[in-house]
Amino acid sequence: MALRFRPVALRPRLSTGLPFSNSQNMPNKSRPDKHGVRKLTGRSPRSRANLASKPGFSGSQPPRPHSVKDLLARAVPVLSQAAGHTARQAFWRPWLEAHLPPGLPPRITGITERDGVLVVFADSPAWSARLRYALQELTAQIRTAHPDITEVTVRVMPRPAKK
Repeated sequence: MALRFRPVALRPRLSTGLPFSNSQNMPNKSRPDKHGVRKLTGRSPRSRANLASKPGFSGSQPPRPHSVKDLLARAVPVLSQAAGHTARQAFWRPWLEAHLPPGLPPRITGITERDGVLVVFADSPAWSARLRYALQELTAQIRTAHPDITEVTVRVMPRPAKK
């Protein structure tokens, strides 16, 4: 019975036909500087100070923030969007409480304003229908209070169950 596979010692080496030096292999990609950041070479600290004093040259560092709010808005734009959303909701909740019939405002679970659409969320489908009819009567007043609003919709979003 003939052997189906050659023993490891009798297999030909893959590197027998390759040259011994690395000079004929493909060279590594040349990188002019570390981490893609160009260094200022050939300039003295005095010439850098002259460049920094010119208008339009901001230097290597971004301008320093004036407050924690500026710092957070620049670092995490999601936080500034959330702050704007909270401010708009703080405007609409008291406004709707003042203009809606007395039984409806406690049934509102959330309010969002996005791209000219005011979305009001209600507890249940029944309260959603009542809220929809009440908001149809207030549409003109809503547009005078906030001219950017083009549409008012009502959706159902139940409150989370209390444990």
